[in-house]
Amino acid sequence: MVNAPYIRTRDRIAMMEDGAPIHTARISNEWRATNHIDKLPWPAHSPDLNPIENVWKVLKTRVTKHHQPRTMEELCAAIQSAWDDLSPAFFEKLLIGMHKQLEAVIESHGGPTRCFCTKSLYVNTQ
Repeated sequence: MVNAPYIRTRDRIAMMEDGAPIHTARISNEWRATNHIDKLPWPAHSPDLNPIENVWKVLKTRVTKHHQPRTMEELCAAIQSAWDDLSPAFFEKLLIGMHKQLEAVIESHGGPTRCFCTKSLYVNTQ
């Protein structure tokens, strides 16, 4: 299981992290340095530009839909099941929505937008 989104750039790995305190903590910075992992530049306060936020929301909704997992094993199984149920069409819609979201941010010169380009993902997550 991967604990953070990343991309491989040639021989190195670069992680995409927001400005959450856990990502800026000294221990996190030391771990990345020890493991030779670069941090991609990312604007502050921009979760709407991070497609993984939409995936987390859908997974959380699915995992807790019927009952709260009571043990770590139940939680892991529920997360894996929810992940396995996500279809390629879900990710295609996510990418299309993110393209529209980026266009809206560019149009607003980096300011707030009223674009809810990925909202439909929560209605039909297949």
